[in-house]
Amino acid sequence: MKDKKAITVKQYASPIGQLLLGSIGDVLCLCDWRTETHSQRIDKRLQQMLSAPYQEGTSSIIETAEIQLEEYFAGKRQYFDLPLLPVGTDFQMRVWNELIRIPYGTTIS
Repeated sequence: MKDKKAITVKQYASPIGQLLLGSIGDVLCLCDWRTETHSQRIDKRLQQMLSAPYQEGTSSIIETAEIQLEEYFAGKRQYFDLPLLPVGTDFQMRVWNELIRIPYGTTIS
């Protein structure tokens, strides 16, 4: 039985590495490379900040994310159209808000 308030998570095997996709409600709240050394810390912080445990499964937003990721890796997509729920410190939120403004194929330092 599904938790009323849980973060639904599913592994996604991309052409360049394993990702963990997560959703809560109708928004994507997690897209994390599983090769990172700090993945467990990210998992713990996300669950604490959203007061929700991880629960294996899928959701419509995860399925949409998988489709868009497939299109991106196939070179058919340049922009993602997903409802996001970024979670982090004030500084992290400022950084993520700036990152989403960088156009496809552009590097900025």
